[in-house]
Amino acid sequence: MRTLARWAATLVALSATTVVIGTVTVVRGHLMAEPPRQVAVAAEPDGDAYRRESIRVMTWNICGEAGSSRGRPGYCAWRGRPAAKAAAIATVARQRDLNVIMLQEACYTATESGRTGSNNHLEPLLALLGPEWTFRTAEVPRAGSGSRCRGGLNGTIGNVLAVRGKITSATTTPLLVANDPLYYPDQGTDRTSSLLCVRVDGWRSTPCVTHLLHNQDAEYARETASLTAKVAAVDGVVLGGDFNTQLGNSPNSALKALFARYPECDQRAYLPGDAVNEPTHFDPGVTESPTVTPTKLDYIFAAAGFTGCDSLVELADPTVNTSGAEDPLGFSDHAPVVATTRGSALTWRFDEDGGRTVADTSGNGLTGTISGDVTRSNARGHSLQFGGAGTVTAADGIIPMDTRRSITVSMWARPAAGSSGTALSQSGNAAAGLVLAHDAPGQWRFAMATGDLPGAKVDQVTAPAKAGEWAHLVARYDAVGGQMSLFVNGALAGTAAHTTRMSANGLPVLGTTWVGGIDDLRLFGYPLSDGEIAELRAEQTMRPAIPTRTDTVPDAGPRGPGCDQNGEYGTVASLTPQLTATVTHDDPTARVYAEFSIWDNTDKSAPQPISLGGPGSASGAVTGSGTVSVRVPTLIKGHRYGWYVRGTDGTSTSPTATRCHFVAGAPDLGN
Repeated sequence: MRTLARWAATLVALSATTVVIGTVTVVRGHLMAEPPRQVAVAAEPDGDAYRRESIRVMTWNICGEAGSSRGRPGYCAWRGRPAAKAAAIATVARQRDLNVIMLQEACYTATESGRTGSNNHLEPLLALLGPEWTFRTAEVPRAGSGSRCRGGLNGTIGNVLAVRGKITSATTTPLLVANDPLYYPDQGTDRTSSLLCVRVDGWRSTPCVTHLLHNQDAEYARETASLTAKVAAVDGVVLGGDFNTQLGNSPNSALKALFARYPECDQRAYLPGDAVNEPTHFDPGVTESPTVTPTKLDYIFAAAGFTGCDSLVELADPTVNTSGAEDPLGFSDHAPVVATTRGSALTWRFDEDGGRTVADTSGNGLTGTISGDVTRSNARGHSLQFGGAGTVTAADGIIPMDTRRSITVSMWARPAAGSSGTALSQSGNAAAGLVLAHDAPGQWRFAMATGDLPGAKVDQVTAPAKAGEWAHLVARYDAVGGQMSLFVNGALAGTAAHTTRMSANGLPVLGTTWVGGIDDLRLFGYPLSDGEIAELRAEQTMRPAIPTRTDTVPDAGPRGPGCDQNGEYGTVASLTPQLTATVTHDDPTARVYAEFSIWDNTDKSAPQPISLGGPGSASGAVTGSGTVSVRVPTLIKGHRYGWYVRGTDGTSTSPTATRCHFVAGAPDLGN
């Protein structure tokens, strides 16, 4: 008999004998059943997913409630070795850099107030994950057997939801309640499933887990309808679990409503050749079964959509359930499903007032370390200035990005005059898989290597650059479409094909040979849409504020300038007054000025002396903030005039300030 210590070698052998042929799968000589029929699924959203944290989640039914021996119904692989199951879960969490784990049919004694007990699944798992993980549980009774663990295991059977963060609140909601006709005692046990959701400190997404218990049409339709209604009330939901039926095998297709509302992770490919709708459950049969029947019972849905999804079938047991058979090749009759939601993989805003570290506000904890000739600047409020021999790197952690997969890089950059250098790179072993650079004279370059060899061919996109000016750059790679795109200041500057991909999954380096400023670096493990890129730039663009302290020189006498839509008309004792205003810019280093507009309210057919953006409307510029003015051409004595002003930096403008009024060079005429 195989021992658990030899399981890894067995796993390698299993992976070598697993072949996908059309819609059937052969595992160790067994023909696997056709996967579930496809249904209409929700499209990936084109909205605010990029503002969220990226959730890297695993759901796994670890079959901890089953207790029969080999060859009998209810057999569970390695049920008596909870520490081994916990080690497998923790290994996936480490390798995939998970921040959410959802378990079904787990045995636990730990509670929010204490971690006590032994010989169950949760205790050894918590010890392996470490103190940064918190959890909540929800009891799910077994049919006819209550909710206590069996066969020497201690604790309660149910769902576990663990997160790498601080849980601030949790709710457990029954899906069928006592007055529902389908809520019934099952051999003395109230048999109803529930929805467990948690809120996590600093997260906008809400993880939820469920394990549906019924699989008959009428019961299942009521249960899934209740689930869909309750999930709809959850903000930014990420829902996983064992849904206990294969989508499409029921005439009612009760899961369709959930699929229509939210994307499900394994309904599309994320790489060329990526398998979709992979099986997650390997039914070992009732007794002495000659075959193993695969189905898809486990799903992950997310309001934000996904950047990747895998069914880790190598961790499930595909062997037939016969007495005296060899040891199982996996840890459960279910395979874990792992997925990554759309969201920020890394966000460095550079908002610190000092120090040599940079906070990652994406939720991934990838703190940056500043080295070399990099200094802090008040350009764009807060940014970094690079001298050509400095970098910022993530000192620890795993960037959930790989240049074989889809990527988006967003940053603001201002190259110094006459400089050339690399702003960002992500390297493999011998070649840079991704480079975003400024090449003198005046060219942006987005390049991706086709091989991890010195001097490997690169595919690239170039666009004109202006030294000394801030530009918003977005380098996007769509792995499925095989296309690179470069956006400059929100506009698509060019595209290139990139179909020969290489793996560069190291930590990206900001700076290297860069000379100039860099601000607000964002990395995403998926291709942002054109609309999301435009929204992202608009959010980060620094603009002039609405001008204040509007006045005339000379002033308008005791009644003032009348800066109100219906204000009084004070008198200006000049036919060529100055119009003045205080302008301010979000970026204290930016040059900002004002544009004025004045019109004749007495003779509305008269030519306008000054119009916004027209000749004579622009004032002189100041840095950051200051008072500016223009002188008005000769006005008509006794005529009433209205005027207003807006701030501008030559690219962005503020709304106009409140209207002002005066009478030119005449006694006060009142309203």
